[in-house]
Amino acid sequence: METKQVIYDMLTENTGTHFLDSGGANDRHWQKNQSKTIDDFDNEDEIQIMDKDSEYPYLFKSLYHHLIDSCEYLEKDNKDFINWVNQNPYSWKDNQDGRCAGSMYDVEEYMSLTYGDDIRTEYTFNYDNNLSQDIQFMTVGNTYDCNIIALAIHNGADARGGLTDYKIFRIDEDYFYNFNEDVEDYLEHYEGVK
Repeated sequence: METKQVIYDMLTENTGTHFLDSGGANDRHWQKNQSKTIDDFDNEDEIQIMDKDSEYPYLFKSLYHHLIDSCEYLEKDNKDFINWVNQNPYSWKDNQDGRCAGSMYDVEEYMSLTYGDDIRTEYTFNYDNNLSQDIQFMTVGNTYDCNIIALAIHNGADARGGLTDYKIFRIDEDYFYNFNEDVEDYLEHYEGVK
């Protein structure tokens, strides 16, 4: 499957609703994204400068463009991951100790068994970033030790839930980790380019 299609599918994945989620009737990311086509995402600005004329301008970076420019979907690795999950699938009724592609703990176990045992989980919600949506990802070792990640996109409204199932990608580390650009540096180097 093509990386662009996988990213689009993740951005439009229904991650459900919950009465404690602050998304109201239709204000979750997945609900907004489901009204868009791949062409709509392709045609949106990669970076927007918000409040440019104010004292506090900031960048807004399209998650779609960020991911398709920095990630490569690994189809075989994902099939292996899903096969591993399906060897002991979760069921709320029959197998509550089973595995799930959306469970951070199960994905951490899989990553550690497959790629190495020094798993680090990051959630962009926990620090400043320019992305239009938050992501959660797992890496092995220090930042540049492994270019394979497990990635989930936050599609809900409340940051405590609403993450997609994880997918395995190879990343361009320099570009992928560049999700907190300084607006002043950006304006100095790229003003007038877009």
